[in-house]
Amino acid sequence: MDLFEATSAMNRQPYGFIVVSENSTIKEISSACNQKWDAPVIIVVFGLPDQAWVRDDGEEYWKADAAIAISNMSLAAYALGLGTCWVAAFKDNEMKKIFHIPSNAVFFAMTPLGYPDEKKGPVKKRKPLEDLVHYDRW
Repeated sequence: MDLFEATSAMNRQPYGFIVVSENSTIKEISSACNQKWDAPVIIVVFGLPDQAWVRDDGEEYWKADAAIAISNMSLAAYALGLGTCWVAAFKDNEMKKIFHIPSNAVFFAMTPLGYPDEKKGPVKKRKPLEDLVHYDRW
């Protein structure tokens, strides 16, 4: 599985990544998220709405495309024995100060990346399949 082969509406790929490995920057990110991570790397995902495909009714697909990319990243990391954690809770203004992103970019999510300290089992509270899947009609 290759992150850069992630499905993307009209293959626009309206996203990008910042790979952070400097301890001082990881501390700044931790502060902007009210978290503390010991991960050696944090990958920041941002969207580029002005590059996204837009459906006829105005629906923009950059968020879906960025979500697919970070999901592929998490699956690929897991296959390599690495741990990730999707993080969407952050102070946007602080992140903008840290990274100096251009005005057309929007912070989307981030994930710490590293070897996990502990093994977690499957998530126990999941909706039953019959609540999620419909056949032919709702």
